[in-house]
Formats: sequence, structure tokens, C-alpha cells
Amino acid sequence: MEMARTGVDHGIAIREANLADIDGIVEIEQGAFPDPYPKGLLKSFLYMPGAYLVATDGGTVIGYAIGIIRHRTTGHLVSVAVSTSHRRSGVGKALLEEALARLAVAGAKRFVLEVRESNAPAIGLYRKFGFVDMEKIEGYYADGESAIVMELSGSSGSRT
Repeated sequence: MEMARTGVDHGIAIREANLADIDGIVEIEQGAFPDPYPKGLLKSFLYMPGAYLVATDGGTVIGYAIGIIRHRTTGHLVSVAVSTSHRRSGVGKALLEEALARLAVAGAKRFVLEVRESNAPAIGLYRKFGFVDMEKIEGYYADGESAIVMELSGSSGSRT
């Protein structure tokens, strides 16, 4: 289902991801993270319950969000990333908003995620949605950086 999202430029749509999107998702993943998920893992998320979304601009994948349902009522945001050329334009916010809404429809009552301690823009976005810091996991990432575990309980966010 294609849909324009508030706060995102005209021509940008958010829809469910499919196999044809994987190469674009991999490219964004590799540009966004120092320890990117392998293509096979990104592909496998297509078959898990939850929300796997892409943002497109003229048919080109410019961002994605992956959220899975765990333990029936927990929405785990696995990854949200936007291409370098489209960052700070509302695409990440729109992807996060839609992923949270779809996870809530799928039964999520709480939402969790892990984020690099150094990723201030992402942490700021998550806090705007009402996520709070729960704990810090030292050495979580392959390069030794710590992760902040964040949680949102209740509705699908403040949508600010």
C-alpha cells in the first residue's frame, strides 16, 4: 500500500518492503552502519511478523524500517535507516511513525530498540516519540561501542 506521509516531501511514499527492494535496503544499510546486517538477514525479516517498510522517491528506495513482534506484545525496532541524501528531511520520522503504528496493530503494547550511544540524531528522534532510556549495554556492537536500550510503552508514540 503506497501512501504519502505528513512532513515528507512530495513524491516520497512509504510502503511495505518486498524482495525487489533488498538491494536498495542493503545499500542504505551499508552506508548507515559500521557493522551492517548481511543481505540474507535483511531478506529474512521479510518473512517475520511485524513491519518491514521502505520509503521511496520516484521508485528508488531512500530509507527503510524493520520492526518485528516478539513475545506477542513487544514490538522490537530492529533497524531504521535513511540514505545520506535524504536525512533530516522527515523520512526517518515518517518511517518510525508508520512502523510503530503497524506494530501496534499487530499487537504490540510496548516497543523496544537498541541504538548506538554515539547516534545522537536517532536518540533525539526516539525521545521525541516518547522512548526512554532503560539501560546501557557495554560493548554491544562489534566495534566495542555501547548500546542504549530504549522503551516506549502504551500507544504508538507521540507523533511529534
